[in-house]
Amino acid sequence: MLTLGQIENSEYNLLGAMSEDDFLQALDLSGPNDKKKLFRKMQNQTRVATNATGSRSRAEFEKRISMLPKEIQVGLANQSLQAVDTAYYVVKTISGSKVIKMFKDDDNKVVGSSNISSGKLEKGNYFLLYGLQLLGGVGDNNDSPGSVNYDVVPDYMRNGEFEFKANGTVLVPNTSCEVFQTTGKDTFKGLWILDNPKIIRDQQSIELNIEWSANAPQNSYLKAILRGTAVIKA
Repeated sequence: MLTLGQIENSEYNLLGAMSEDDFLQALDLSGPNDKKKLFRKMQNQTRVATNATGSRSRAEFEKRISMLPKEIQVGLANQSLQAVDTAYYVVKTISGSKVIKMFKDDDNKVVGSSNISSGKLEKGNYFLLYGLQLLGGVGDNNDSPGSVNYDVVPDYMRNGEFEFKANGTVLVPNTSCEVFQTTGKDTFKGLWILDNPKIIRDQQSIELNIEWSANAPQNSYLKAILRGTAVIKA
């Protein structure tokens, strides 16, 4: 059970991880000073939430702390774990193709190609998916995935569609790739911010499957980036 001291000392808003009974029990077991400190922290968090214009990913993560396993909640409370901004990525060649699976079981971590192995998060690594980013690029015969210049996806790709799966279910059903067209918008190129961010569990297969109608030109590449907040060791 989380104590008032752990809640007050944590940089995260952990109240959402407690039931009413847990909170009342923690109050009963705490002294006046801990209760006063927690009250002041709750006041400050309310002011910050009211005036916040910053990291929505972090705010969305804190809303969902109660969805994490208890051992992860306790790790955040005792500061053995921390939440950090993270971007997982993978690059695939699509030359002559009309369909691609961006995450595969045989993916390995290779700088410039991917920083996630086997299309899944490592054990104990929980991740709040805040936004999906898709970029396209065309190289030459001497280029590798890590040397291509990536930009917003080309028109033939925008007219396609994609599906995103994780945790053994569909998190984003078939959706137009037009959402990745960000030219003229004040955001990262190709970034689609989710209205309903999702927690992705560890060691669960991740799938981003994309299909379009015209064969991609030779030496074409796609880069998918999962942006959000991850739990890692402190």
